[in-house]
Amino acid sequence: MRRPVFPGPAILAITLAISLVSTTPATADTATSGHAYDTVDSVQSGPGERQITITGIIAGQSTATILTYQLRNPTATSPTEDLAARCDRFALLAMTKPGKYQFATIRATFSNTYDCVLTTRTP
Repeated sequence: MRRPVFPGPAILAITLAISLVSTTPATADTATSGHAYDTVDSVQSGPGERQITITGIIAGQSTATILTYQLRNPTATSPTEDLAARCDRFALLAMTKPGKYQFATIRATFSNTYDCVLTTRTP
């Protein structure tokens, strides 16, 4: 019985091809609508100013997504309002108590910016 012989260059080529596969993490898409998250896996401020990136499972879906939301500008009546910090707190609370809260982003009227909402789920 004859065994198949794999020449050294073929093994080297396969090893090189496997090592060139990208190991960079997935990048976030920019959100085009608001979403309600059943679970929040991670929250990141940024990458830009007044942005928040959420990794989690959107209600009705079964796999996690990574989306970046541009938060609205502070208004003239509340110029010190820190929406990014508030959204971070809401998302972190949803992370620490899975199933108790639902984190959501709501698109502002006539704008491509968002506000955040944290809702208590019924037990």
